[in-house]
Parts: sequence; structure tokens; C-alpha cells
Amino acid sequence: MKWIKFLTQNKIPYYIYKLKREDFIILNKKKSNIIIILSGIIFITKVFPNKELLPLAILDKHSILIKNNKKVKTYYKIIALEKAYILTLNEYSINKSSINILMGINIFNGLKKTIDNYEAMNNIMSQKQVKNRIIQLIFTICLQFGKIKSQKISIPFKLSNKNIAILTGTSENTVNKVIRTIYKKDIIKELSNKAISIKNILHLK
Repeated sequence: MKWIKFLTQNKIPYYIYKLKREDFIILNKKKSNIIIILSGIIFITKVFPNKELLPLAILDKHSILIKNNKKVKTYYKIIALEKAYILTLNEYSINKSSINILMGINIFNGLKKTIDNYEAMNNIMSQKQVKNRIIQLIFTICLQFGKIKSQKISIPFKLSNKNIAILTGTSENTVNKVIRTIYKKDIIKELSNKAISIKNILHLK
């Protein structure tokens, strides 16, 4: 992989974490880290002292996050939606002179991709009604990761009600009720592998 090759050639220390689905890591509270998603899909939340979670973004391959946590009472938690490999390194370990133009462009593109995903999550959380938040979350994930087949759009990984609750800032019980209502209206259905399929994207309104 290009990131591993670049870091190895420039003798920059790094760590790689393998996360199975539903696994998570907590980022070091005191260090400023650069996080690069090598493969898979994860989401990141900010955790407050009262254990309240604020969903920040859903990220996939080539996304880059720079974590600079000045508020020591909060921390960040990365949760895998599917098997993922995450590379982390200390931002101060990178010598700016060692970054060539191509790598600089890759970093810029990765950061831009992350910002776009932050904006998508902000749009979800800006919905006042929980039902609309859940529907927009499913719609956003379908746009980003969905597979189209036979005029249907399916999410290629299991999206548990627990994770939907975290990503929409509500309770799992509320998600269960909303999902049942959506199922009854025949807008979406659950596939045999527990993934979600949208029968007609025009019904998401």
C-alpha cells in the first residue's frame, strides 16, 4: 500500500489496527494522531465525560482524520461497520520536507473526503425528527456504499439498530420502532444476511 511504502521509506513509525465488525479502538487522549483508513468502513464518535456520544462521520478507504484533542475530558472512539484496517501515526513524527508533491495531494484528497463525510453527518443530525434522521442515514449510506441490482439498492454490510441509534443520536428502542414502521410501508427490507435493501429510493421521503 502506498501509505505503508511511504512511511517505511521515510522511517516514520506507525501502527496498524485490524478491526473486525463491531470492534472499536479509543484514540489516545494526550497525543495528536493522524488516522488513515487503509480498508473497510468505520464510524467515529466523540465521547463526552457523561458518556454521551456525538457521531462525527462514516469513513472508508483513503479517508484521513487528524485528531488533535485539546479537551482531555473528551475522547474519540472508532467503531468498525465491517472489517477494517486503520493506520495511525503521530503527526509530529512526519518531517514536512519528506512529503513529496504526490503524497501531499493524497493527504489533501483524503482530508477533503473526510470533511465531506463530516458534512453528510451534520446534515443527518440537523433533522429534527428522529424518523427523518434514520431515513437520511440509510439514504446517505446507500449513496456512499450501496450496490445496485435489479432496481434495488442494498447496503453491503450489516447495519445494526445499535449502530443506527449511535449514528442518529437516539435510543435503540426508538430505532426499533421506526425501522418496523418503515418495513410496514414496504420502503426497505432486511435481507437474509441482515443487510438493508431499499426497494425504491424515490420512496425515501
